[in-house]
Amino acid sequence: AQRAGADGFSIVRQPVTWGEQPQDSKSTGRRSWRDDSARPPPSFFAGSPSPKDNTSLKPPAYRIQEEEDEEEVASIDHINLHRRTRETLDYFKITAALQSMCATIPAKRIIQRDERDSKSEVITSSRDVNNDNDIRTMRLYASSVQGVHERYGAVQEMQVALTIPSIKPFPITGSPDLNLAPLFEFVENTNQPLEGPDIVEVAGTIETLQLLSQWCLTLNQMATTSKQKKNPKLPLNSAESNVIHDANNNSTLFLHLVKLGEYIDIDPMLQELLKNALDDKGRLCGDTFPGIGRLRNKIEQRQRDILATVNQLVQTPAISSKLATESGGSIISEVDGRIVIPIDVRYRSSVGIVHDMSRSGKTCYVEPTSIIEPTNELRQAEGELRQEEARVWRMLTDKIMEHRESIERSIAAAAQLDLVMARVRLGNKLLCVIPQVRDEGVIQAKDARHPILLLRELGNVVGSDIDLGANGNQGLILSGPNSGGKTIILKLIGLFALMARDGIPIPAQSARVDFFNPVLADIGDIQSVGGDLSTFSGHMLVCREVLASSGKRALVLMDELGSGTDPSQGVAIAQALLEALVENGSRVVITTHYMALKQLAAADDRFSVAAMQFSNGRPTYSLLTGAIGESFALSVAERLNLPPFVIQRANELLDQDTRHMGELITKLEEQRAVVDQQVEDLARRQQEIESLQLEMERAQSKLVQQQLNARRDEANKFAKRLEEKEKILEDILEMLKSDPTKRLVAKSWDDLQFIKRDAIIEAEFVSGRKREIPSDSFQLIPISELDDMPKLKVGDKVIVCKPGFALGKESTITKVSDRAIEVSVGGMALRMKYSDVALPSEAMSLRIASEREARVGQERKLSKFARRALGEGQDDTDASRSRRNTEVEHVKVETSSQPTMRTPSTTLDLRGCNLSEFQLKCDSFFSSMRIQGRIFVYLLHGHGTGALKTKLRDWLSRERQYVKRFAPAEQADGGDAFTLVELKRL
Repeated sequence: AQRAGADGFSIVRQPVTWGEQPQDSKSTGRRSWRDDSARPPPSFFAGSPSPKDNTSLKPPAYRIQEEEDEEEVASIDHINLHRRTRETLDYFKITAALQSMCATIPAKRIIQRDERDSKSEVITSSRDVNNDNDIRTMRLYASSVQGVHERYGAVQEMQVALTIPSIKPFPITGSPDLNLAPLFEFVENTNQPLEGPDIVEVAGTIETLQLLSQWCLTLNQMATTSKQKKNPKLPLNSAESNVIHDANNNSTLFLHLVKLGEYIDIDPMLQELLKNALDDKGRLCGDTFPGIGRLRNKIEQRQRDILATVNQLVQTPAISSKLATESGGSIISEVDGRIVIPIDVRYRSSVGIVHDMSRSGKTCYVEPTSIIEPTNELRQAEGELRQEEARVWRMLTDKIMEHRESIERSIAAAAQLDLVMARVRLGNKLLCVIPQVRDEGVIQAKDARHPILLLRELGNVVGSDIDLGANGNQGLILSGPNSGGKTIILKLIGLFALMARDGIPIPAQSARVDFFNPVLADIGDIQSVGGDLSTFSGHMLVCREVLASSGKRALVLMDELGSGTDPSQGVAIAQALLEALVENGSRVVITTHYMALKQLAAADDRFSVAAMQFSNGRPTYSLLTGAIGESFALSVAERLNLPPFVIQRANELLDQDTRHMGELITKLEEQRAVVDQQVEDLARRQQEIESLQLEMERAQSKLVQQQLNARRDEANKFAKRLEEKEKILEDILEMLKSDPTKRLVAKSWDDLQFIKRDAIIEAEFVSGRKREIPSDSFQLIPISELDDMPKLKVGDKVIVCKPGFALGKESTITKVSDRAIEVSVGGMALRMKYSDVALPSEAMSLRIASEREARVGQERKLSKFARRALGEGQDDTDASRSRRNTEVEHVKVETSSQPTMRTPSTTLDLRGCNLSEFQLKCDSFFSSMRIQGRIFVYLLHGHGTGALKTKLRDWLSRERQYVKRFAPAEQADGGDAFTLVELKRL
């Protein structure tokens, strides 16, 4: 609205806004037409305030009640142990941190409701009945071990889901209120319909719920797929070593999250209706509701007609001469939805109806007569539009209220899923783990850290190992110096028990925290002048309530039990209370400075001891299990700068036994510190040794791999060179076919000898090949060094002692001279000095004889190959020798009746083939070989199971088109892994 008098307008008279604002009568000014008292104050849902102000962490609505409860706690007749436990343990700081991790108001309300219940006067058994089957009554805490398993199972599943890339991010992010309870209460209490912004809020909430339902459906589909693959286990990692198991000892993928998602059930028709109910401006959509669309069009048309009429009217001389324009501003304005123009006061009666006057009284704002009736029709159409909108708002509200129960159930499920995500976020922030939870009264934690100290982001929080309830241990007695951390450990144990019951991860390296109910703590003093309560009286009152409330599943924590009175009587009462508590099945943890209580574990195996470490005159805040701690009162007083003469006098006043006991404990603590340091050093050295060993194994593995790679490379190079030699052999054979003269045969034979020599030399120097040299070779004495040098002749046997490929091999002398001899090594002629050969010893002679027998087949093969290449037979008969002396006109190598040496070109690899495959390959191969004039071919089938070899040879025995005969290959050609086939000639 314009300021009165500004630009010629007044409070009543405003610029024309037709066609600019939505026509909904109540959708603007969101709740100006509604009693805001129907909604809770905003501070109720404001989330967690800054942790710096502990009082602000508590909801303001309850502070007055808390002040009243504080007086009630101090009464003699009653103490609220459950509230006192939470307050003394500062557990509200944990719940406040959890609440700050929640994104939705309903999830925060669940935490707040738990806080309210803890402040009730008595937590009855009816409160402990936690119906987890009804999602709308599911609480933050669990009332059974199964409930804890379900909460931790959901947390663990959420951790896994967040690490799987194929799963979309958790849908509840930012600040989706999901808070429809005030709207439902408003409709129920006032019977008024919801309108624009409220319908938008409901539609947005339903859309978020639908996204959450689809997200859970994705998890369900993944779980179903995993089950079909017979892999129903959770993908475990280092952070998931403590899996919550079901009754069948199986951990099903996403069981708990899917179960929560199944509670989300939104009517698709309602969702579609609300989705299309409003347009982009937040008005009821004219397309979805045609009646509203028609009325809006009618109103807009009437407005355009009226404005057009007025614009034409002010242009006519009859009206323009009567206009009052001295005040300036727009000529056309609006008063209560009716169009007016400024007319000189002298002509007001002749133009139309006056709706306003200027402050000077000289100008009247008149609605022209010609637009009075059209404006009336416009106002009537607007009224019809309001009625139609009210009908639609009521219809939408009724539809929403019809599905109120399913919407509330869905919101409750979303709140539980939001709580699961909040537990995950808090666990990640504090570096927590999911503990094992049973119903045996055990708390065991490794490197347990105080969660509240972690929330305060204090650096270097000391971790401790906790052990309570194992091996029949029902009570733990903590001792140690003042300000040494005993109360911190006491509170830590209580916080762990409460956090486990609420399904919150535990800040430890590993943990087992069983289900405890109730958890009762007496830490700090209760004094009241008006209630006539002293420190001791307050503690005794708490002890009375603890005894009345404790039982098999109870966890009792007491600080300085028996203090505040005569030490001897206090110790007696404390021991009696401890024995009574453990007899009824409770688990008890106390702190004390009384030596009699420290020694209780020695006489009663139901109790164990632990002490806070004190080193170099200062506490280390580290817990030592199985140790009794000295109070070190004098050391603490000295550290706090108490005057030295007071310290000295106090030491003199100590009795001899007390002083002697203190000195013994001090020495024991020092020796224990030395042992602990040695153990730590040994563990560190062991870790270093294991690390070095692992590094050496990796280096060894790397070296072996490098050697294998080098051998493989050299073998590939050697194979390539052999292929080149094979190609030369094939060229020689081709030349023999084309020009089989004696001179060419002789030259080819020399070429074959050179190829053989090169192949042997290269084979000797393949990288990675280890050549075994007999030990006798190191005892060989060169002939030149013998005192009585023997006379050698052609045909004598000598051993090569010259380093090289022929070292240790037997050779035959073929020529003798004064300075050197020529020997034959494997058919290859070599010139040797007398210093390069030695006479064979007896052992060497035996070895040479055995090697000669092993080489007979190979030498025979080589000689046969040479004879084949020369076109000769096996026997060196007189007839054959006479034929060699005659000029050979034509020698056909492949027409010989003897098989050729196996080469890759004459070999067919059939490994891995079945019957039909090797038949096709053999037919093609046989045909090709016969065309090339090659009669002898080899088939590689390997050994394996022998099935392929059997089938192949059975088929060859029945083949009549190509096969003349077949047999296993000779040992030099691969042995029984190959089959030699002689083909029929063309």
